[in-house]
Amino acid sequence: MGWIGVDFDGTLADYLPSQGNQLGRPLAPMVQQIKTWLSAGKEVRIFTARAETPSGVSAVQHWLLAHGLPKLAVTNVKDSQMTALWDDKAIRVIKNTGKPCYACTGVNCFSAQKGEVLTDC
Repeated sequence: MGWIGVDFDGTLADYLPSQGNQLGRPLAPMVQQIKTWLSAGKEVRIFTARAETPSGVSAVQHWLLAHGLPKLAVTNVKDSQMTALWDDKAIRVIKNTGKPCYACTGVNCFSAQKGEVLTDC
């Protein structure tokens, strides 16, 4: 059946580099999306660098409970069962080509914003 990965910082919770290890406020659209997936019987895991330590996993799981979500698996391991990754930093690549996706608008959608590379795909 597979699982859906959702990044934490900048995707599920707001994030500013100056906040360090402090967890941000929930981003309502993604909280609702996770609830929708769970209601449909989908498996959702939080995919974050915070999973590097047991204290990071615990902090994220407590945050989930405090914001109306169940205690989901928290990981930084991508396996072959992951069906999708929702992440603010990911760039979509056409499978088996190594080439970035331009299909969304038919043009190269890359842009630089404060040192980050973004697409509108």
